[in-house]
Amino acid sequence: MINRRNLFQAGVAGSAAALALPVLRADAQTGRTLTPFVDELPLPPSPKQFDRIANELPAGFEGFDLATFNELVGPASRFYKVIAEVRKVKFHASLPDTEIWGYRDGHPSVQSWPYALGPTFREPLSNHNRRACAVVRHENRLPSVAEHRGFGDPKLSVHLHGAHLPAHFDGFPGRITLDGKPFEPTYERGQFYDYVYPLVEPNFTENVHGDHFERACTLWYHDHALDFTGPNVYRGLVGLFLLHDNPLVDANDPNRAALFSNTLDTDNEVDAEPAEITSLRLPSGTHDIPLVLQEKTFGPNGELVFDQFNTDGFMGEHYLVNGKVQPYLEVKRRKYRFRFLNGSMARIYQLFLTDNNGRSYPMTQIATEGGLLSKSIRRPSFILAMAERVEVVIDFNEFPYPQFTELYIENRLVQNDGRGPDGTFEQPKLSSRGTRLLKFKLGAVEPLPLLRVPEILRPFPATCAADIADARKRTRTFVFERGNGQWQINGKLAGDLANPIATPSLGVPEVWRLVNKSGGWWHPIHVHHEFMRVLSRNGRRPFDGTGPDHGQSVEADGVARKDTILLGPNSVVEVYVRFSNYTGPYVFHCHNLQHEDHAMMARFDVIPAKPGAGFTSGCTAAALHH
Repeated sequence: MINRRNLFQAGVAGSAAALALPVLRADAQTGRTLTPFVDELPLPPSPKQFDRIANELPAGFEGFDLATFNELVGPASRFYKVIAEVRKVKFHASLPDTEIWGYRDGHPSVQSWPYALGPTFREPLSNHNRRACAVVRHENRLPSVAEHRGFGDPKLSVHLHGAHLPAHFDGFPGRITLDGKPFEPTYERGQFYDYVYPLVEPNFTENVHGDHFERACTLWYHDHALDFTGPNVYRGLVGLFLLHDNPLVDANDPNRAALFSNTLDTDNEVDAEPAEITSLRLPSGTHDIPLVLQEKTFGPNGELVFDQFNTDGFMGEHYLVNGKVQPYLEVKRRKYRFRFLNGSMARIYQLFLTDNNGRSYPMTQIATEGGLLSKSIRRPSFILAMAERVEVVIDFNEFPYPQFTELYIENRLVQNDGRGPDGTFEQPKLSSRGTRLLKFKLGAVEPLPLLRVPEILRPFPATCAADIADARKRTRTFVFERGNGQWQINGKLAGDLANPIATPSLGVPEVWRLVNKSGGWWHPIHVHHEFMRVLSRNGRRPFDGTGPDHGQSVEADGVARKDTILLGPNSVVEVYVRFSNYTGPYVFHCHNLQHEDHAMMARFDVIPAKPGAGFTSGCTAAALHH
């Protein structure tokens, strides 16, 4: 297979003829018209469990043995299989069936998978048992590398985006040497890789419970192969992984008072909850709905069209939600929880809740990708960059019948190419009427009380001044820019993944300065392994939900945690990071996937702290637990 980075560096990136492989058309616009709101919103189900994965040495465990695997995976673990395959799906009622690469449930009882997305995992957070893992065997049934035609690369590596995981299971992009041994995280046709997901809070140890303020959140999984993440994700290798609070509270947990169950599977939002749980009574079960936003362009026969020579960022012609072009969803007149994920290549959204006349209505934001906010925030709209997640509650009981029978999720952010939106991060340019992505069909009146979302959700202390001052002693600056026709971090390309750009010590906090020097381009920067605390944006306190609201990200420390930071033009963002539990190689990168592939990605290695160099917080006990 041709190494695309070498091709670009050779100066022939603009010519499809330079590739030996056939390339689908580079003209992204076809002029095809598809009527919106004719298809119902798909909701892929959860995968079915196996009794146990076969007792064999997992792929990718160089230097490991079965005893180590069995030590990680205890009797309370849950086992699944996900298959990557070629299949056809219908993206719109008027389109022919379209061939995709997609994940599906690999359980023998599942005979077909009509969804464009993979199965939606709904897993409980393990509050006290680090061996109660989810073990997912990903099996590759795509064409072999020799048989493959078209864009993408059938050699896969799966990243569970936002998870707190050992490096072996994080979906590293390609082969490297690790501790003098080969580490090969990718797998080809006929091969598999067993991913072990402990699903524990950071800072756990064998006998110490973790930090209950983190990790019950919206994750997603996608391919992460070096150079080809963009085309592989565009072809369909995407799925959701929802991590819920564990409703079984450990009586010996000294932090049990910090637990809030918000995921009890009940269709009645006013049901009494178990006495031992303080419930926020947020919508759950069938009223907790994930929404994956994507864009695609379709050719004359319904085939996917993709321009793999576009290094700015591919913009699709049609808007999809959960794999359908502008679908509809029938809702009851009650509260719903919607988990928005931007799964697009380069499109940044600013989303409004609107009626038929274009009037907009507020939504209540309750979470980012880092889980519940410390407080709920009523917002007129919100920006959603690639890979970001925002969770909102909409109470359709606020819209009286029969005046309201239809509402819409509408994108009004003006963006004409992959460089990014018009305007600034603080004040993006909006159109008066945008594109309606999803239609809500409101049902008849129901006798449910009008209950407000609680103001206090999951409060957590902002990082104290003493800890920030200590972390600033270990400040690192990462500059995201363009050079020699490629995207770079500190002047280096992703091809240098053999060498780490940084080596933070386990458990020792640092301040990372993320600097955008690429001109008018926007970059959503994703850091693997841990959530970030955002300290400042362009020298000022980040948005915390108070003051003028132009839709910008809620990201201030003490209110939200983030795994993806949107850098607007000329932005400088400072974040506090502290890597816990796991050492090894990880990456951070731009989540405009063509920027990542060309080659705005860097490796960092979390290394053991030197003896006596452990971190002791300078905060008071009251500050740590208020």
